[in-house]
Amino acid sequence: MSQVFGTPRNPAYTVTRTDRFGRPISLDLRTPEGNSVLFTGPPGMGKTVELDRAQALAEQQGWIGIRVDASPREPLENRFVRRVTDDLGAIRKRYGMLGARRLKKLVKDLGQRNRSRQNGAELRVMPVPFVQGVAKTQWEAGNQDSVGSTLNELAGQLGELAANRKPPEPVLLMVDNLDVASERDLAALTELAAHLEQQRRPVFLIAAGGELAATRLMAASGGRSRVATGVTGRFDVREVGPLSDDELRPALTEPLRQAGIAYEPEAVARLVRSANGDPTRLRDLSETALPMALARGGVTVDVAKAATAQVNDKSRVLYQAAWNNCSDSEKELLAKVAAHGPQGLSLPGDTGLAGLGRWQELDDDRQQLVARGMLRDDGQRISVADQGLQEWVQARVGQSAAHLGIAPPTAATPAITAESARPTATRDYKGMTFQINS
Repeated sequence: MSQVFGTPRNPAYTVTRTDRFGRPISLDLRTPEGNSVLFTGPPGMGKTVELDRAQALAEQQGWIGIRVDASPREPLENRFVRRVTDDLGAIRKRYGMLGARRLKKLVKDLGQRNRSRQNGAELRVMPVPFVQGVAKTQWEAGNQDSVGSTLNELAGQLGELAANRKPPEPVLLMVDNLDVASERDLAALTELAAHLEQQRRPVFLIAAGGELAATRLMAASGGRSRVATGVTGRFDVREVGPLSDDELRPALTEPLRQAGIAYEPEAVARLVRSANGDPTRLRDLSETALPMALARGGVTVDVAKAATAQVNDKSRVLYQAAWNNCSDSEKELLAKVAAHGPQGLSLPGDTGLAGLGRWQELDDDRQQLVARGMLRDDGQRISVADQGLQEWVQARVGQSAAHLGIAPPTAATPAITAESARPTATRDYKGMTFQINS
């Protein structure tokens, strides 16, 4: 934690994000245009921070705010039921004994319903003349035929409590990390969104996921909820994308100014350019530069260069892990884009992609790399999102943009020694967790 820059979840300077119409996307600054909101964007752009702001608003106003993380191992219904159970004390204080008693009974019933018990018998034939009978019991998470019903009933009961207040109070049901949610959970959320729209009560679903979240919701709803074609229209989709340099710069300069730390404009410009619109990377650069700045009397150009080099060097093992996680065709596309430097290349018109296979396969690779935060697509061109990754890929594949007359060649990546190959910890990069080496 930095006393100058704050924490990732509570930064010293909060950027006010806006959409393409110039409207703020945060729920504490602009109310939803329906009962369901979906924050989407690449990894590390601040989707969780937007949920934090919504949760803080609920706490400030005294509203019910139930928040869970999606999990590939446990249904959302179970997580919501458990979280509501944990919050019954606060709900009782807010809405009284009678309302809390009804809600407690419902969550107890829902918890039992979501575990269907299957009993059976198994016969094991032993050497004659013995026959062994074994009772067999199996517990399974809820019924596929009732996908979404648990969340709908829970939302209905919470909505009744909130509607009885004068004036009615909002209830926020928040779900983070949709990228790991099961198809069943995604279908349940589309059912819930449809239910909330029909009920017209002050209950709001607020979810956050990656670039493919809306597409996955639409696909999951098909054949179950009959709302596949209406998913994107039912959700108020708010994009949490890369920031412009002008938007990102104050996140560096304002904390420095408040801390009384001098900085050179060119040094700030270098760090902001290296961040390339990514607030998470800017934080890494800023935190790395801070000790050097304190020792040298401010953030200078030399400090900015050294901080960028350190961050890129520290990230090499994560770049390698992300590269290893790519398919062969994804690696080829990533290498092509990296070789064109910061400006990237256009799709589908750039002739440099002609040899990479069919356009459909190429587009699938592009979508996957964008979803993992490795490539960036602005609708006209694709480029490598992370400047350090771009340089690493150029060196890794033995290519550089210099071959195209764009930039000087980069040095080869140092070999990994036996000692450096020892696993020591795990770190996250672009939403992926990797085991890293010393």
